[in-house]
Amino acid sequence: MNHLHRVTHLLLFVVLFVNFVVCDDYYEILGIQRDANAKDIRRAFKKIALKEHPDKNPDDPLAHEKFLKINRAYEVLKDEELRKKYDRFGEEGLNEQQGQWGQKYESWNFYKTEFGLYDEDPEVVTLSKSDFEHSVFGQDIWFVNFYSPRCHHCHDLAPTWRKFAKEMEGVIRIGAVNCWDDNPLCTAQGIMSYPTLKIYPRNEPYSGAKTLSSLVRHALRQVKAVVQDIWAGNFKQVLTSKDLKSHPLLMIYCGAAKGSSDDDTSELVFSECLTKDERLKVAAILDKTVTVAHVDCVASSTLCQAMGVAGNILKFYDKAVQCKKDRGTYVDIGEPKDIADEVLKMLPDIQYIDDMQLKAIRNSSESPWLVHFVANSDQVETEMRKLPYLLDEIKVNQIIIKNKKKCGLVKFKTLIHSNLLIDLFSAGRMMSQDVAAFARESSNSAVHMLDPSYFPNHVINSGELWFVDFFSPHCPPCKQLIPEWRKAAKELLGKVKLGTVDCTAHSALCNEYNVRSYPTIMLYNQSTPHLYSGSNTAKDLVDFVQDILTPLVVALTPDGFDSLVKSKTKKDQMWLVDFYAPWCGPCQALAPEWRKLAKMLNGTAQLGSVDCVKWNDLCSRNGIGSYPTIKMYPHGKSGLAGSTQYTGWMRDAISIQGWVYSYLPSVATTLDQNNFVRNVIQDNEPWLVYFYAGPWCGPCTMFMPQFENAVRSLEDRVHAGKMNCDHNQGACMQSGVNSYPSIRLYMGARKKGGSQNYAGEFITHMQGVDFIINYVKGRIPENKLKKKIPRDEL
Repeated sequence: MNHLHRVTHLLLFVVLFVNFVVCDDYYEILGIQRDANAKDIRRAFKKIALKEHPDKNPDDPLAHEKFLKINRAYEVLKDEELRKKYDRFGEEGLNEQQGQWGQKYESWNFYKTEFGLYDEDPEVVTLSKSDFEHSVFGQDIWFVNFYSPRCHHCHDLAPTWRKFAKEMEGVIRIGAVNCWDDNPLCTAQGIMSYPTLKIYPRNEPYSGAKTLSSLVRHALRQVKAVVQDIWAGNFKQVLTSKDLKSHPLLMIYCGAAKGSSDDDTSELVFSECLTKDERLKVAAILDKTVTVAHVDCVASSTLCQAMGVAGNILKFYDKAVQCKKDRGTYVDIGEPKDIADEVLKMLPDIQYIDDMQLKAIRNSSESPWLVHFVANSDQVETEMRKLPYLLDEIKVNQIIIKNKKKCGLVKFKTLIHSNLLIDLFSAGRMMSQDVAAFARESSNSAVHMLDPSYFPNHVINSGELWFVDFFSPHCPPCKQLIPEWRKAAKELLGKVKLGTVDCTAHSALCNEYNVRSYPTIMLYNQSTPHLYSGSNTAKDLVDFVQDILTPLVVALTPDGFDSLVKSKTKKDQMWLVDFYAPWCGPCQALAPEWRKLAKMLNGTAQLGSVDCVKWNDLCSRNGIGSYPTIKMYPHGKSGLAGSTQYTGWMRDAISIQGWVYSYLPSVATTLDQNNFVRNVIQDNEPWLVYFYAGPWCGPCTMFMPQFENAVRSLEDRVHAGKMNCDHNQGACMQSGVNSYPSIRLYMGARKKGGSQNYAGEFITHMQGVDFIINYVKGRIPENKLKKKIPRDEL
């Protein structure tokens, strides 16, 4: 092993090694595997909650403490970010605020009747923040029920929603979001009341009746599948068209036509024909796989007689009908789902390959290849028979393997830049559309599959920039990362190479590099490793790479600290410094937030960081006794004078930004009951006013910096004010302010000496700074202001 390789090993060990506190294992507490998905976690918790709840164990003095541990385990593992930190750093990776979570729990009856409302319904997909966006904003139609278990209307709707989901199975996707459990997601989707129903990907609210027939009718209006209407005049033209002749055909004959049939019966008696809605459901389930056509045998009796049918029947043709003599196969008339299943069973099975053929595929340089691994031929779902029709450009095969742990996985083979083998494990039922979309996207992906023959020699020792994902195919966050990793690869194409290492297949390699949790993501910049600890979104991944290449945070050495911070002479300059230790879990959790804060402050303050393992004397001189420690060297002071330490519970960028802005001069004028009327209501120039409450209002404090940022972008259009409603209740009530924070735009009195409506124009803060800026710019022309209002100086 060369010297550079040994140094890299040491650096990796410093970054990744963590001394875990001996404590209860959260996965063991809930009795689940480490690859459990969100539904598995909820089910396990509910089962234990019903048994171990203190309400059910009144004689056990330790019942409360036991249940706090159970609840704590659930609160951490259900949250994607907390779970990732726990998996990587243990309980030490959870900061103080998060450490208080799980200290409260609901009554036993809540878990019995309200918790996990749709977890036992296989047709309803319970969505959460981790999978919502990449699920509902794809190609499929989703009907999503946003509900709260505390809402009795939601419980009233539940039986109907379950029936609706069963009736529409395979036609569209039916989802549910528990807004009690996932409030940030519901807030981001603009959910104001429960239940709220929405159609995606159009993000369109449903306002109709919540009856089964109304829901079905509305859902079918969204379906894009087509049922071809056939009659004698268009028979040949339609069924021999380029789009249809390469697909099998399901022909639905309706009507009481008389004539010859295949069994020479002059008149046959059949069950009632499918309705128009039922035909559409069948077409939706078989979309892009089997052409569904309809013939009215009353209006087109001659055609039906020529086709040898009489009455209401369904016939399947393994290829499009080329002539009227094609006989086809009868299909039983039943429920649309049953009809579609029977038709899918008539499709040819995916061709099987053996181990030797699989090996040849892996070593070949041919076009993309999709392989479905199954334990035996009985395991194959008919749903997968759609794949060859959905993936014309990709070869599809399946193979029977003896190792049951690998069953049900889908592997995709392509040769883009290098051999790439991606595993897709579906959480819940595997849908052919999902697999096909995954395969198509992967065929264009610039991600390299790395193994010991390529890593580390062609990565760490190459001198190139590499972003590597160490993953396990059994890890839910790893599965969720796949689409985001592909998006990041496209955005970073030409700047950085992206690769993956399967730690199940190459455990020795991952152990050698001290990979202890999944996914572990490392950026290798000129052989120097940088551990990624942000959210698993393409944007955050790309931002991380850009931050490393063009850092906004200054890595301070003792000399740098003395010259830039200690000896700063500009009193209008502010420094924020993060004193950290590389092995500290909370420090690594803070790192992406610290980089995000640097962007948010945009030069308002300079940000630095000090490695207290590397520069221990510097940290000791500054009285650093724990990690991370955040210190501010504020405006109006030179050197280290007036430094203050951040003591807030939350170490996210928004919370720290709020703390920073409390030390900055405000761009908004402080308003009270006396000057509000004079400065705003009777002014003929526009004002943007921020109504807030005291320190008890967390959202007010958190959003104040964003309001200040918005105002800075609107200085030439609008005056800015802020009013504390705790101290000015009369003015706030007169303005109709009943929730905090509240933002109002006042366009100005129409004439001098006049006044305007106290309520102004309400602007929601929920959609962020850009929305506020664009709203004001749309209402007020540039350079509107003629006078200057003195700002507050703190």
